[in-house]
Amino acid sequence: MYEISDYLQLADSLGIIPNFWLSKEYLDVIDVSIKTDKKLIWIEEDDWVLFPPLPLQGGLSEYPEMKIWSDFANFSVGEKESFLDWEYTYYSDWFKPERMVGKEWAVFRKNSRKWARGRGWQYSPHPPSNNAISALLIRWLESKDNATIEDFESMEWFLMNGAHRGFIYDQDRLVGINVWDQNGSFLIYRYCITDPAEPFLNEFARLLFYQSVPGKMVIDGGSLNDPGLERFKDKLNPIRKRAVYSRRI
Repeated sequence: MYEISDYLQLADSLGIIPNFWLSKEYLDVIDVSIKTDKKLIWIEEDDWVLFPPLPLQGGLSEYPEMKIWSDFANFSVGEKESFLDWEYTYYSDWFKPERMVGKEWAVFRKNSRKWARGRGWQYSPHPPSNNAISALLIRWLESKDNATIEDFESMEWFLMNGAHRGFIYDQDRLVGINVWDQNGSFLIYRYCITDPAEPFLNEFARLLFYQSVPGKMVIDGGSLNDPGLERFKDKLNPIRKRAVYSRRI
């Protein structure tokens, strides 16, 4: 009987570069199953295979007919590729004040400093009540104008229970939450939820996150087909902006 940890350990032994979804904490939260045909091992959610099947021994010549949600940077989904999203990777030390210089940092450097001026803010690992988290999440959702929120159940779980969370308080009021987890040498920046009534708080929250995890490579998801979000993440000077592919049958 195989478990999620078996796929993760095999991926590590094969030198797989993790993607945004390949972490034990995330996979333990969502409803997945481990499958094998004695030659390959893979992870399924609903009718999707989440990642390329990995060989239990020897090489791999051809995949069976299956839909694969996401490739890895160094392991493709095979033929029938279809663009899924971008995947951004950043180096946290580039967000140090002495490193954020020059015109390429001008917009973010300026905007990330605006919210905190004159405020008695605090960034803390100590969570408030679940009611306070729920209230912030509701305000954030209401600002999205009925946009579809992907994977809402796992978002809610991470906000309430995630092992790695940072909470931004303005006086005693919760105004922002950073959530991340990890896989190997990468941190996975999962969620940045901020009060939509607070302009430039999102930029400040991201700055707090990156400056609180020195010396780390961070995978920060994609753009979700949102040109504005893509432009925003481009201005954070990623080390890598990778096209992620699915395989659709």
